[in-house]
Amino acid sequence: MDPTLTKGLEREAIKRCQQGDREAFRRVLDLHGDHLYRVAVLITRNASLAEEAVQEALLAAWKKIRSFDAGEPEMNLRAWLNRILINCIGMMQRRKRLPTTNVEDAFPLPDTGASPEQMALNSETRTMLQAALRTLSVEHRTVLVLRFFNDLSLTEIAESTGWRMGTVKSRLHRAAVALRDAVAASEGSFTSLVREEA
Repeated sequence: MDPTLTKGLEREAIKRCQQGDREAFRRVLDLHGDHLYRVAVLITRNASLAEEAVQEALLAAWKKIRSFDAGEPEMNLRAWLNRILINCIGMMQRRKRLPTTNVEDAFPLPDTGASPEQMALNSETRTMLQAALRTLSVEHRTVLVLRFFNDLSLTEIAESTGWRMGTVKSRLHRAAVALRDAVAASEGSFTSLVREEA
């Protein structure tokens, strides 16, 4: 769909939501629901907690929709919704410890008609990446997910999280270093395991 058309529909839906139109809010959900769920799964690492976080975030968004200024150029609905979601996940984390469970479907790799060898390598890479992400803090996972899995700009990440730009940059750098180190450690243990098997 044409992005300008989507923005126009989004602005119209927001205006109607602010007047209490629940059907218009359903259109907003259609535009952003999958994105919010994907972000929540990648941060919480748990499908049921992700669903709970998204539901809480959407309820909070509905209650606060009148405070959203769609006419202001800097206002980005996706960033606003991300911020609400991240706040909900933070509240959930403070209320109860978020468990670490494997979420295989959070990292789908595109089917490119690859050979069985390439598919095995992709699966191994995905598993290694998942394991490495599980070792990171919530803040580091959050900034990586928003930047690399959802293609948000640094400005959008700052809007989504409420962090200052310098904080976003430093957390992104530290998260990338931590992820690289975790992947390297994982590769090292995998390589030594393969050597032992041979």
